[in-house]
Amino acid sequence: MSRKLVLILALGMITNGAKSLTAEDCGNDPLARQLAQLIQAHPQQQRQTIQCSAKLSAIAAIKAGHIHANEDIWHHAGRMAPNQLLRHHGFQLPPTYPMFGNQVEALAGGEETVQQVLTDFLNSKPHRMLLLGEDAFFREQDQIGVAYLNDPATNHQHYWVVIIATEKKNSVKQDPVIEVEPPVISKKKRKRGEIRERHYRNRVKRQWN
Repeated sequence: MSRKLVLILALGMITNGAKSLTAEDCGNDPLARQLAQLIQAHPQQQRQTIQCSAKLSAIAAIKAGHIHANEDIWHHAGRMAPNQLLRHHGFQLPPTYPMFGNQVEALAGGEETVQQVLTDFLNSKPHRMLLLGEDAFFREQDQIGVAYLNDPATNHQHYWVVIIATEKKNSVKQDPVIEVEPPVISKKKRKRGEIRERHYRNRVKRQWN
């Protein structure tokens, strides 16, 4: 699927009016929806409820387009922090979430199957806290959206985005802010991809300074 088509479909999902929830609200692709369902139904899931969000799935698809275009599994791909990206596309995070922080997003690249990427996430403590709500702050997040994008011609080939968030006023302050860093898995040209990623990050930092 081309990046342009991903963005068109995602923006269409964001601008649609209210409707009944369907399976498609969980993610942009059958594999994305399967990952969302595994997170929701995980036996160690600490949240009482976590429902699918068409808006979050659409934003996740936009982020998948960014990391695919840059071939860079990085939370600031697209030149927006995850919290900033959600607000930019109309998701009303609680005001206590920092604008340029990340308390909502998990990324991965390179893993081909849903079970592989879920295992990678759950083997990382910050990701597990976000996905399973193992911290009181994260347990208040009650919506999920997932995106998956596949392009065999790129270094990572498989791109995964999970967003879990809430629009409710949060009662638990997260202190210190937990940054959820992505596991970067590249099965092809790993070294070259890591060098290109480092150069890209340095270029973006110079533009922001």
